[in-house]
Amino acid sequence: MFTTENFIRGLQNAFHNIQVIVNENKLLISRFAMDGGFAQGQNELLGEIPLTEIQAVVDDVTNGTTFNDYILYKKVGFEVAIKAQDRMKIPSYRFFDRDQFLVSEHNYELLITKASSQYIIALMCFSSSHSDINLDLPPLYRTMMRDGIFKSLEELSDLFRIMTAKIAAPVECSLSEFKRMLQSYLFNISYNRNIVFSVVDLSENRQPMRRSVRRGGQLFPYKSYNAELVKYYYQGASTDIPFTQYLAFYHVAEFFFQTIAEQEAFQEIESFITRPSFSPYKKEDIRLFYNKIKKKMRDQREDGVWDEKTGLLLCLKKFIPNVEVLKNAIHAIDSSAIDYYKNNNVLFADEGKIINFDDISDVIYVAIRNRVYSVRNAIVHSKEGEKLRYEPFKHDKDLSKEIPLIRAIAEEIIINSAKPMEIKYGE
Repeated sequence: MFTTENFIRGLQNAFHNIQVIVNENKLLISRFAMDGGFAQGQNELLGEIPLTEIQAVVDDVTNGTTFNDYILYKKVGFEVAIKAQDRMKIPSYRFFDRDQFLVSEHNYELLITKASSQYIIALMCFSSSHSDINLDLPPLYRTMMRDGIFKSLEELSDLFRIMTAKIAAPVECSLSEFKRMLQSYLFNISYNRNIVFSVVDLSENRQPMRRSVRRGGQLFPYKSYNAELVKYYYQGASTDIPFTQYLAFYHVAEFFFQTIAEQEAFQEIESFITRPSFSPYKKEDIRLFYNKIKKKMRDQREDGVWDEKTGLLLCLKKFIPNVEVLKNAIHAIDSSAIDYYKNNNVLFADEGKIINFDDISDVIYVAIRNRVYSVRNAIVHSKEGEKLRYEPFKHDKDLSKEIPLIRAIAEEIIINSAKPMEIKYGE
């Protein structure tokens, strides 16, 4: 696996605009540069690295080292790609010049810096046979080089813009022991420095999880929207964190749960007692009335708050009377979402079943309610021992796929609960 040939193949996969060749005792890296806009061009040299340097690192990695799940592991060393959680996965790591979070105690050393040459070699060799890696690296250009061309593996490593956490141990440690140390190390950084780092899955696209949605609608304010709902909507639309996005959009629907449930209960009771056949003097009518009240009370908690699942369903039916409109709104946010909801359950939620938008509307409303409510519960409740629950970072990619549904619901509720804008027209 760890060979110079695999490193070259991985390098060419990572930077699509380069050519890598071996010339005598050097590895030459160049790009095909167009000359003056003509079809003819020439190869522009970007870097040259001694083969002996590359082979020395390959030999070092080959000796008792494994690379799995983007972790470089040997018995006395550990290195894994990480990112700052409130930033994109491609950070400006001049940041490392200021603080490497270096810890040296009991002959252990822990720090965060740019990826080592060993890590880059291992990653490139691994990627030579794994097409799922998506490093999102920009094309290489001569202008990116600070001193003409790069002449070492260390300088090449700068161009990958990957930062890693490293642990060097004085004694042999298992992979699980290193992982526990890493978890505690990153927590201590968060606790003491207010910076959150998480392990990176390099097979995922390294872009923010906030979707950029652009529509060609009108901008003139013909409707007056509820200011509180708009604040929640802004919070969801402006963050890259799926957890925050989902709860912010969910709060838009939750805003109406109590009033809608009360209105529905009052209307049902009013309808019952105003029927011409009802008599307050007939015991059977009083019994039926009592049972209806008792049934409604079961939908309330002791504090008078109505059942949330009922409130959500009523909210969907009141503010989204046309399922097709919701379907189109979801499609505008993510064109693949409708098929995803039809063919995939929620991985981390008990009742997160499929939604078939081709079904009858009553069935669709219940399916939407069940999926949305189960996701909400999975991310809010985290009881130990539960079979399914949301785990931060681990399930972020899965949770992000649920955002188009809850965002579209929030948007429809804001729009359909709005009142006409009172506009003073000029002469």
